[in-house]
Amino acid sequence: MGSDQSTLPAGAPGSNLRSQRDEEIPYTQYSISKPIDGGSPRLSPRITNKNKTSPKLDREAGGTPKHDIVVVAEGTTSKSKDLEVDKLNSIPVFFPIMRGSLNIPVSSRDTDLLDKLDYKQLLLMSLRYQEHLKQLSEAVAFDQNALCIRIKEIDHTVNILLGNLNERQKKYTKYADQTKRINETLTALQKIQKTMDGIIPKMENLNKLLPPEDQLESFSMRPKSIGS
Repeated sequence: MGSDQSTLPAGAPGSNLRSQRDEEIPYTQYSISKPIDGGSPRLSPRITNKNKTSPKLDREAGGTPKHDIVVVAEGTTSKSKDLEVDKLNSIPVFFPIMRGSLNIPVSSRDTDLLDKLDYKQLLLMSLRYQEHLKQLSEAVAFDQNALCIRIKEIDHTVNILLGNLNERQKKYTKYADQTKRINETLTALQKIQKTMDGIIPKMENLNKLLPPEDQLESFSMRPKSIGS
């Protein structure tokens, strides 16, 4: 206890201990030095003193005093006024009658305004808006009906074209079957021709073995002409 009380507090002259105020605390200068109203962050006095240099040292280092102000040429301003901008500027600032629609806190003055509001004019405005929506709905319904009729016509035309294409497909399928049968018939005839080519020499040999009075005429696959 005696040794603890005899030690000097942190930051006192002659003390070996250092307080956090003497050290640079990272990531806290902005939060400590930032003003309450949310302006630009200010640096702490310790950092400003380190970064501050005397003008005498600046003159010795560069030979000429440093100037932070840069002079530039003034820009050209157009004197012609925009009519649209003037019209927008001439519009006075106003708030909606029912501020609750914009999440604005309602005051007692707003309730007074609602009490003084003429319900007849509000009713006329609502009726006019209702009539406007009715006209728009009628226009949309008319266009929708026209589109439905057009879609039905297109469906009917597409169905007719589809039926014609199906009929053509059936015809072409029949033609393909007939062509396939022709090819099969041609293949069968070729097989018969090869078989006959092998049988005819054997028939001729047998015909030669017969007596002359019993021999037959030479067999030929070619049809005889009418003139002969």
